[in-house]
Amino acid sequence: MNKEDLHAEIGRLGPWHHKLHITDDIYTNAGPNSDNTGQKVSMLDPIVMMKDLMQHVLPNGMEGRSFLDCACNAGGYSFAAKDWGASKTMGFDVRQHWIDQAEFVRTHRDAPSDNMAFKQADLLDMSFLEPRYDVTWFSGIFYHLPDPVTVLKNVADRTEELLMLNTAATPCAPDTQEVPALDLKPEGTEQLMSGIYRLAWAPSGPKVLQQILAWAGFPETRLLFWYKNVQRPGANPYGRLALIAARSAGRLDAVPNAEPRDTLHIRDTAD
Repeated sequence: MNKEDLHAEIGRLGPWHHKLHITDDIYTNAGPNSDNTGQKVSMLDPIVMMKDLMQHVLPNGMEGRSFLDCACNAGGYSFAAKDWGASKTMGFDVRQHWIDQAEFVRTHRDAPSDNMAFKQADLLDMSFLEPRYDVTWFSGIFYHLPDPVTVLKNVADRTEELLMLNTAATPCAPDTQEVPALDLKPEGTEQLMSGIYRLAWAPSGPKVLQQILAWAGFPETRLLFWYKNVQRPGANPYGRLALIAARSAGRLDAVPNAEPRDTLHIRDTAD
């Protein structure tokens, strides 16, 4: 495709949630930024999101590791992992909209895309996956699931070394200690950034997730961030956190534990 055709296709495939470079001067910021229901779809840069992980946990890059990207959206984390040296990547999402975007980027970007695969698939049926992946990315999906503990255990069973979990959480008031729990969070299914199951659960914070991960075979974790109360105009407050988990004790000795932050004010939802 020439530049005009690339821009036209980026617009047709919108809205986009991942900012992905196709060429040096063309990236996925064109087209609508709302879905058919009128919900605004925020834009994030997966390279920025992965930067701390690579700096502290994989300072030499992926070094030929395999990478599993659960609920991959447009594949941004898969492309970042590939660019950092992953030998192969597998990304899947339940919505074909995101997989169409990922395949477009894979086909047209000015960077190697060999041994990269994307598939429209449901997290409740992962029979198509290979038995093992070195690194798993589990971002923006835990709080959309009707049985997140079982799903996370199934993902952990397929993960050899590292698992990154990023999720929305129940809001927590300043100076309040977390009481580990999963809180009922029903949601609609029509919005592009929602789940598809209606029944969903939000974690209370890192403590409950650390216990689930330990039970799933990942005893060592580090908190990358925890915003106890995220506030956005026109939306209910929520929490947001990310953890990195390792199967082997001592693997994360060089990774600092982040201090929780009470409040974050943002303009758009970060999923």
